Amino acid sequence: MSNEGKPDNRLMDLALEVQAIAQSPEHQRRRTLWADVMALRSTQPIVNFYMYRHAWKELHQSEMIYREGLPEFIELQLRAKLAQARDIPDDTPIDPSLYIFPARPANGRPLWGIEAKYERDHDTQACRELPVIETEADVEKIVAPIFEIDEDATAANIDRASELIGGALPVWPWTDDVGSSPVEPAVSFRGIQNLLMDVYDQPQMVHRLMQKITDGIISLHRQREAAGYYRARGLNGHVPYHPVPAGLEKKLKGSWQYVSAQSAMGLSPQMYAEFIHPYDCRVAQTAGWVYYHGCEDLSQKCQIIRDLPNLRLFHISPWTPPEPVIQTLGNRFAYEIHSHPAQVLYDETLGNVRDELKRRCAAAKGTSHVLELADVETFAGRFDRIVRWAELAREAAGT
Repeated sequence: MSNEGKPDNRLMDLALEVQAIAQSPEHQRRRTLWADVMALRSTQPIVNFYMYRHAWKELHQSEMIYREGLPEFIELQLRAKLAQARDIPDDTPIDPSLYIFPARPANGRPLWGIEAKYERDHDTQACRELPVIETEADVEKIVAPIFEIDEDATAANIDRASELIGGALPVWPWTDDVGSSPVEPAVSFRGIQNLLMDVYDQPQMVHRLMQKITDGIISLHRQREAAGYYRARGLNGHVPYHPVPAGLEKKLKGSWQYVSAQSAMGLSPQMYAEFIHPYDCRVAQTAGWVYYHGCEDLSQKCQIIRDLPNLRLFHISPWTPPEPVIQTLGNRFAYEIHSHPAQVLYDETLGNVRDELKRRCAAAKGTSHVLELADVETFAGRFDRIVRWAELAREAAGT
């Protein structure tokens, strides 16, 4: 453990390397490329890989110096950034920032006034939601989230993180507790099976539930903004860089929001338009730009989603044929064209991966688009496949 109040030389060296890479001409080129494609000024395809933090830990377990606490949290972020920059031949610019979770008041108050409950299957370890909202009257158990931070403790944690890396990178608190997808808390509180029946049996309750959650999401975002804790930026790995307009650095309108409704994939387009889209629209109105994500086939719902306020980037999953989406949405939006992670990791020849990349890239020709590989939970000992995917994506993109 490093000495209190002093830099940790090993963490500082990692942070300085991140800083140097971020300032390099290559990463400036990448930031310019992302800015141009997201502004619809360029149709040069971007190649982008994004992995969850716990999967990076799998890759770097043997290299890790620290095993717990804030030093481990910092080290893992830095090593993930460096591995992305060194080992993946894609177009992802390194983010020269660190993030920590803020300290919360010890009042024990659930964010929504109630807590979701789950039942786990002993054999499969699969889990399902147990409804904590059982009747329409129970909707009133939900209360609007309150933005609460122990400011002194959070400032002390930020100062300590900055000390550990010798001030080499800015440190920001990560304060988004609710996201921007109202149906997901609704599913957590009511249960997906119940909710899919409710749209037939109790449609008024579904609207009441969605209204309550949407109000809460917007309220918490506005509270973060008013408290000065909102940081306008891109969007994790999906939009790793976006220039923030002057004066909007701490404003909702200077940033991106991630909107999705994957748990509602069983709804028809007509039901989606009634029970999901109006509430997504309300949240999206607060953003500068919106990324819409959906792992399901969205080819029948894209004509509804195209009216989402501030929509700029639309996800085309491995299960979504790109042709009808692009025909419907045209050049008004950028596209994130996603490869299938399991196919990348387990296709022995990668021949199908190559063919699929070429076909889907050709379908998006003339549009602003990203060739993406994300949602990777594990490398399964085949990190070389990720590297090879990036090379094949570059080949398909002609870059």
